[in-house]
Amino acid sequence: SSGINAEWPLRPGARDPNYLHRMTTLFAVNVLVDVCPPDVITKFMVPVISNLANDPVPNVRFNVAKTMAKIAPGIDATTIETQVKPCLTRLNEDDDSDVKWFAQEALIICH
Repeated sequence: SSGINAEWPLRPGARDPNYLHRMTTLFAVNVLVDVCPPDVITKFMVPVISNLANDPVPNVRFNVAKTMAKIAPGIDATTIETQVKPCLTRLNEDDDSDVKWFAQEALIICH
């Protein structure tokens, strides 16, 4: 492990009652993923993203799918199979059509 704790700045935003702050958390992950090693992404970011998949706001949920699509190429196959794909499969059954569409696109990237 690299010794970097990338979760601490993400966790408060992921729990914020304002959905825009939860969206900002996802946008931050999309930027950080380019500079963080895979173990940091897997250990700290994937759990934060996965928790946001249960968000009541559809825009947050479809951004979870978009974020999963972005991180998938840089993480190990086990994490994809055990954490990313199950999350995306749930989102693929969402009532919101945009959430479903982005989840389907992300699942294609994960295969």
